[in-house]
Amino acid sequence: MNIDLELYKTFYVVAKNKHMTKASKELHISQPAISQSIKKLEEQLNGTLFLRSNKGMCLTEEGKMFYEYVKGALELINNAEREFTSFKDLNKGEIKIGISTTLTRLILLDIIKNFHNDYPNIIINITNDLTSNLINDLKLGKLDFVIFNESNVKESNVHLEKIKELKQGFIYNPMYFKDDIKSFHDLNKYPLILQKPESNSRKLIDFIALNKNVKLIPKMEVVSQELITEFVNIGLGIGFVIIDFAKKNYDNLKELKINKEISNLNVYLATNKTINLTFASKKFISYLE
Repeated sequence: MNIDLELYKTFYVVAKNKHMTKASKELHISQPAISQSIKKLEEQLNGTLFLRSNKGMCLTEEGKMFYEYVKGALELINNAEREFTSFKDLNKGEIKIGISTTLTRLILLDIIKNFHNDYPNIIINITNDLTSNLINDLKLGKLDFVIFNESNVKESNVHLEKIKELKQGFIYNPMYFKDDIKSFHDLNKYPLILQKPESNSRKLIDFIALNKNVKLIPKMEVVSQELITEFVNIGLGIGFVIIDFAKKNYDNLKELKINKEISNLNVYLATNKTINLTFASKKFISYLE
């Protein structure tokens, strides 16, 4: 049976008021139009809902049963509409973000602070992991969007948008090392601290070095740029990091002059083409822009 929700709403108002005139005022439609709606609904149900008299509209026994169900259904619909409006007005909602720890500190902290001040009821969940794992979660619908640096992401159902450029390069602590490096070949003369091979940062610097016919041989391989920065600061070697991040934590660290041969790092926003973003996620992304 095709359900016309307006017929059910009309029935509900008439049954609630028990009078056609009162129902007409509440619904802002004429009494003949209401009578037509009730007649049409009774025809669809093949039964009688009301007993009509000079005193008003009285429900039949079947009508009383029907009224209780319709009342419950309309209340559920109204609740759903109110909940939807709460999400739309950003009084409720959740944002699921995938991003590295480094980019969280470098890009997201101030944005999260501003967004939370404006929309304190929105829950923000952040997942820190390798880009490959985050993109996989994005494809599965576990994340709303992913923010990541340079990579070879070429998934057909993932949309990429460049949102920022960051300076990257090698850093050292002048208390322990001097900048005597004139070419990429000289880098292997020093203890290098790089991220693990599966990270985007490592893949990128390995690619840059190989284009200069150099295979970098690190003394240490670590998970995060935070550790690289800390190890460089205590003199364990020379590290490849996002410069903005390193200097934000340790202003005593210096850049190698060879960094002028390294291009800026592109940061991308990845979304799933097949899944619509929530109201909260759309608003948060506008803060990124």
